[in-house]
Amino acid sequence: MKERKIRDKRRKNVCRIPGFSKRNALISLSLICLLGTLLTACGASSLSSTTTADMAAQEVEVYYEEAAEAEAAYEEAGVNTYSLAEDTTIESPSGENTRTDRKMIRTVDMNVETENYDQLMEEIEARVNELGGYIEFKEAYHGNQYNVGNRSASLQVRIPADRMDEFTGKVKEAANVVRESESVEDVTLTYVDLESHKKMLVAEQERLLELLEEAQSIEDIIALESRLSEVRYQIESMEAQLRTYDNLVDYSTINLYIQEVERYTPEPQEGALDRIKSGFSENVYRVGNGIWNFIIEFIIAIPLLVVWAIIVLIIVLLVLRIRNSQEKRKERKAKIRREKENERK
Repeated sequence: MKERKIRDKRRKNVCRIPGFSKRNALISLSLICLLGTLLTACGASSLSSTTTADMAAQEVEVYYEEAAEAEAAYEEAGVNTYSLAEDTTIESPSGENTRTDRKMIRTVDMNVETENYDQLMEEIEARVNELGGYIEFKEAYHGNQYNVGNRSASLQVRIPADRMDEFTGKVKEAANVVRESESVEDVTLTYVDLESHKKMLVAEQERLLELLEEAQSIEDIIALESRLSEVRYQIESMEAQLRTYDNLVDYSTINLYIQEVERYTPEPQEGALDRIKSGFSENVYRVGNGIWNFIIEFIIAIPLLVVWAIIVLIIVLLVLRIRNSQEKRKERKAKIRREKENERK
């Protein structure tokens, strides 16, 4: 009997955990329940945050899909409707027809000659101001005061598109046009695409602002503000591109190169007799002009020629003096030698 009691006591001691009591068990159970409640709340908050973020992402994806559909619709409409007309009708994604003016960028390159450089430059500046344009770039070479016909200028002029022909006509009247070329770039499709993308981004910005007002968690606010910053940056970039296109369309560009000459380049002749007359006259002019230029250059160079002549004269005098001194020295030596020979005899 004593042995049985001893065994039971040993079993109880084995199963009992040191320092563990019913009070400790109740406290541990309470802590476990509290921890479970906190985990459940965090999971619900995380689920709510994820749901709101997913909603924002879905909104963004919807706008991107609409933008892609709009781009495809505009591109298809542009290809089918762009013709020789002054404007075009494009069907928007909503099914409405919008009439859009053609966006044409015109650029003209002109090389001209003038016999009166100063007068032509003054007249060009006056015409630019009169037509409401401006000179965007100017580079002038004034040559020197001795040579005639060296001055030249390179101008980049911006003129309202509807008055560009008037300006080029005035230039043709005041100078001799040697070369002229014109290029036209149609940017209507690109312009319409930019406008459609901008509208989609503006709509997305409004929706993001609405979601930002409804957002409650910090994670949602940070995500929405980050996307809102990207959208605003893209809108500003597209607005800058649209303003650039508007400026290029509203103001045509004329690249004007001006050369001062003494005589205009003759127009090419078709007939043999006309070509002979023109060629003979041109060669006579070149010969006479060459002789006249030589005389002018000779007169201009007289001071330099005088200086060089003085230098050459000085050098010649020095050489002659050295040579004379050497000859005198030789004569003196020869005389001394003869005297010695005479004394010996």
